[in-house]
Amino acid sequence: MRENCSQKGQTLIETIIAIFVLTTGLTTGLGLAIYAFGASSNIVEQITATGLAREGIEVVRGMRDSNWLAGALADCENGQKCYPNWLTQSYNIDGATGSGNVRIVELQPSGSNRWSIKSPASGDYHLYVQPSGAYSSLANTNPTTYFRKIFLIRQSGSAPYTATSPLLLVRVVVWWHGKNCAPIQDYNNPSDSTCKIVTEEYLTNWKNY
Repeated sequence: MRENCSQKGQTLIETIIAIFVLTTGLTTGLGLAIYAFGASSNIVEQITATGLAREGIEVVRGMRDSNWLAGALADCENGQKCYPNWLTQSYNIDGATGSGNVRIVELQPSGSNRWSIKSPASGDYHLYVQPSGAYSSLANTNPTTYFRKIFLIRQSGSAPYTATSPLLLVRVVVWWHGKNCAPIQDYNNPSDSTCKIVTEEYLTNWKNY
């Protein structure tokens, strides 16, 4: 009987240890799964924001190219040929010195599928999902967690650049709010967010630059 009781006691202890090990393993695995899911969500947000920032650059460059196509070559400073209205011909993408001109871009409703650029109304930089599925500053009932602000800065007007053909810096800032971001107090101020992407590109009045 002593031997049987001893064997039963050992079986109970082994069962308790097995349950403890199993519980520890499940808890650790669940914690890793939660961490991986959170990291994956953060990566998706960063990729989306990067794409939106790059889109802002591409839209402004496309407007520069459209201004070229709509304009005509003329004699500019120093006898060089250039497009005098490359900043304002069809789209006004002219910048300013210092902090520059602040703009937003809107994708017009389906049918025209044309981008427009303008000053934000009441400093609203929110991005919305359009019926086509694209993101745009054109306000509707489908707001996203993303914001986009475009700075047009006249970086240089001295040689080899001129007042007519300055070096234009296009800076696009996209920021968002989410569970991995610090709380935002001012949703229209990118410096108030810890989650943001900044993309920059220079544009000139020369097609071969």
